[in-house]
Amino acid sequence: MPVSRIPRRSRPQNFAARRAGAAAANPSAGTLPLIAHTRGDQIVAYREGAPVTVARFLADVRDLASRLPAGRHVFNMCADRYLFTVGLCASLLADKISLLPPAHTPEMVRELATFAPDTFCLYDGAGCHCNAGCHAGDSADGGTGGLPGMRVTLPATHEAQADDALAVTIPRIPADRTLAYLFTSGSTGLPMPHRKSWRAMVRNAQAAAARLGIDALAGATLVGTVPAQHMYGLECTVMLALHGGVALSAAHPFYPYDVAAALAAVPAPRVLVASPVHLRTLQ
Repeated sequence: MPVSRIPRRSRPQNFAARRAGAAAANPSAGTLPLIAHTRGDQIVAYREGAPVTVARFLADVRDLASRLPAGRHVFNMCADRYLFTVGLCASLLADKISLLPPAHTPEMVRELATFAPDTFCLYDGAGCHCNAGCHAGDSADGGTGGLPGMRVTLPATHEAQADDALAVTIPRIPADRTLAYLFTSGSTGLPMPHRKSWRAMVRNAQAAAARLGIDALAGATLVGTVPAQHMYGLECTVMLALHGGVALSAAHPFYPYDVAAALAAVPAPRVLVASPVHLRTLQ
């Protein structure tokens, strides 16, 4: 059914003023929740075979947000999808902007540093795997062009303590806050930034959840073969989980055996998110 829209020219001239007035009357009107889940004991992710509750996830996000470096722009290279999501949400909570380039080559990292000199890298494992020489510390490595970086670690909060509070306070984010800049190659070949607001990303996730019938899959887990750093992976394995009310798998499988193992590691119902090309190679 077509959706009716008010033509822009026919809107009342005081539309913006009325919207601002409504937001002032209701402070939460201009904000959107960090996640659609509402209870602390709901499962938001599976990592290394273990469920991660909303309460634990929020504790991880708040802890990391309090420890992030001073820079305003974030290059999130965490391969673990859960750690990527914690980094993304912690950055958003701290009003820092994630940068999503089309590639992770040393040249692209240098372009990011030119675009935003205060950019820092978040990584997991032994170090950043973009091959640009990103390193732990507060300043750039001038010899390699690498970014200053921080390894994402999780607090040693006891799971039972985090799960005791079933009624948790879900952070609300200003809807117009910038979540990320998505970079695509323009006609000049240089990366072109495209701003993605929190409002736009949440609305896209809500629309996708409704279109795919995710709300009918209570307790579903999304297992993705696409990197969370790419827009498709971000929208369909991270945002869809956060605002579809389902869980995500921290795994990033590629080969058929690994995909099967990742699916077997989470309870049914399971949703596999992959590209058409990858699906054909898995057959």
